[in-house]
Amino acid sequence: MVNKYFIGGCLFWGGFLFCLYQICLRPGLHNQTFEAVKPKDRTQLAALISLLILLCIIPMGLTPFRNRGFDSYSRQYEHMAEALLEGRLYLDYGDMDEGLLRLENPYDPAEREEAGVSYHWDHAFYDGHYYMYFGVVPVILLFLPFRAITGMSLDTLDATRIFVALFICGVFAVLYLIAFRFFRQMTKGMYLLLSSAVALMSIWYSVDAPILYCTAITAGLCMEIWSLFFFMKAVWIEKAQKRQIFYAFCGSIFGALAFGCRPPVALANLLALPLLGIYLKGRKLELKLIRQLCLAASPYIVIGIGLMLYNYARFDSPFEFGQTYQLTLADQSGYTDVISRFSPVKIWNGILENFISSSSLGHDFPFISFYGALVNFPVLLVPLAGLTHKEIQNKIRKRNLGWFTTVLLLLPVIITVAEVVWAPFLMERYRMDLYWLMGILCFIVAGLFVTERPEQERKRISLWMSLAAFATVISCMLLFTVPYDGNFSITYPGMLEEIRRVLAFGRNF
Repeated sequence: MVNKYFIGGCLFWGGFLFCLYQICLRPGLHNQTFEAVKPKDRTQLAALISLLILLCIIPMGLTPFRNRGFDSYSRQYEHMAEALLEGRLYLDYGDMDEGLLRLENPYDPAEREEAGVSYHWDHAFYDGHYYMYFGVVPVILLFLPFRAITGMSLDTLDATRIFVALFICGVFAVLYLIAFRFFRQMTKGMYLLLSSAVALMSIWYSVDAPILYCTAITAGLCMEIWSLFFFMKAVWIEKAQKRQIFYAFCGSIFGALAFGCRPPVALANLLALPLLGIYLKGRKLELKLIRQLCLAASPYIVIGIGLMLYNYARFDSPFEFGQTYQLTLADQSGYTDVISRFSPVKIWNGILENFISSSSLGHDFPFISFYGALVNFPVLLVPLAGLTHKEIQNKIRKRNLGWFTTVLLLLPVIITVAEVVWAPFLMERYRMDLYWLMGILCFIVAGLFVTERPEQERKRISLWMSLAAFATVISCMLLFTVPYDGNFSITYPGMLEEIRRVLAFGRNF
């Protein structure tokens, strides 16, 4: 008698092969280039983006511990909105343990444990009050307006869903601008698959564990991707100077807001510098232009001052976001001394861990674990192969992309160094800060590979790039199933065995 696992396996693998053909191997996808984009293609693009958004936001509800949250620490954004409406910058739970106030160093986890005090996990604690050290911008943009208008709290899970949806749209928009401006010979299939891969690899962890930590990260990613979109549009697409300044002004708003979401992600604002250099090339630096550039950059000053005043009002320092005062696994009260934290050995080990760390395959499904970025997603090796190629280097110079690609290449390392210095340890979710930048660089180098080549060779490269992107999507799905961080595999351990048996047609492997 045919069992359910055999039927399930046939349906899964049949569907897998069908998707592989339709998404990667169907000839039509690798025949049409950006030079022949039709109006109906935009409808197909919108449908794909909508499908990806649904595939990301629906599974977020699978993990009770990491979606709606059962304690105060996971609902800090919601509590912060309530506090602001009540005129407070601190979180008042009405249960302060007096013993915590008497500790010599309340930030030392060993001292807290020895004293047996109760406290609110992963909050900032300063001058007898609890504070939220996560950036306040998501509260201002989403939680506070929702609370003020409806009288109800916006669920942190739903906020993450909103940021993820907007980020996915932003990835497709940014890569579309790049392809339209520089890579008109890129095929439709290559654009769609690489864009999907970049979007999914960048936010897959937030699908696994969506609340609080990933709310902050996806908010920062959302701000930065749209900041980059507007800066690119100002420099590479728009020709009218007034519109260029307007788009740059919008880019500055989003870029500045990123600092109030997640500062390491906000380091991607450095990409604005090579774009500014491209914009100024061949222009005379007159007083009028200087005024316009100051106007375009003014959101950085205004929003920056606002964030510093917010920090000063809480911690008596404009540069303190609250990390120093965290009640968490490590005592970070001494992390302000950057010189003592700057260890070349630790930084080198952090770089190795973030990019090329690996381990043996496990004996149980899904067999893999979290590795370095280049091991998790080998498609990200494309830039390393391409940027050492003489032909690719010439194409970069021809398109005036030298400084832009250099900053894109260095940014993941710069962010890693910042995280090694200012964080007690690195985690897989921190790599969300890097994946999107590495993905954009991968897209650019892939585009350079297909330009100025014979048609058949271009189609062949497009096919292989699409297959690599498809494999990246599959990697995201497998990583999603790795038991970790209270995700659905931890909550429902029997599900992994069910998935394995379906994949194996009910047999052992």
